[in-house]
Amino acid sequence: MILYGRDLSPYVRRVAIWCALQGREIERRPLAATDPEESKEIAKVHPGTRVPALVLDDGTVLVDSWAICDWLDEEAGDRRLVPASGLARRECLRRIGLATATAEKAVAMVYEKNRRPEALHWADWQARVAGQVRGALGALEAIAPADGFFGGAAPDGSDIATVCAYQFVEATNPWLLDPGFPRLAALAGRAMQIDAVAQTRP
Repeated sequence: MILYGRDLSPYVRRVAIWCALQGREIERRPLAATDPEESKEIAKVHPGTRVPALVLDDGTVLVDSWAICDWLDEEAGDRRLVPASGLARRECLRRIGLATATAEKAVAMVYEKNRRPEALHWADWQARVAGQVRGALGALEAIAPADGFFGGAAPDGSDIATVCAYQFVEATNPWLLDPGFPRLAALAGRAMQIDAVAQTRP
């Protein structure tokens, strides 16, 4: 399989770690959809020029991390990273939703603050997006484990999503982490002991 996209993207990184934890070998194409030339290569596999895009062995192309990870889990047997059913599944999906909200708004902040010309910055909108990022992080902080992972002794899909979102904020707009989310910082630190996480850190 071939994964398109760079690890700076919390969505691409989520898929890369997911594959690694399930023991899957993938070829990487670290291309940026925001780069005019690199986006042409992405468009060859996905006309919408979005990443992550995962080309399966039969040539099928899956896009969006939720769809890719859902398929990976369907094929993973006992190595799935989201429980198959019941309360454990619901809670894992709830945490993934909070992590995804964090990532979405953190990406929006990058476009708003880091890419938009300064003359076009809208302070009120930036404040709103910052509040959304911190709100989602705060909800995760409130339920983050003091030790181990959301998944117990080993990370589950919500740990992956949370760490990718947290470290994306840390890498792009660290001021959003003030005054701090110590449990999430500790969770990310524990996750960094895992090769698949450490090797993909943006």
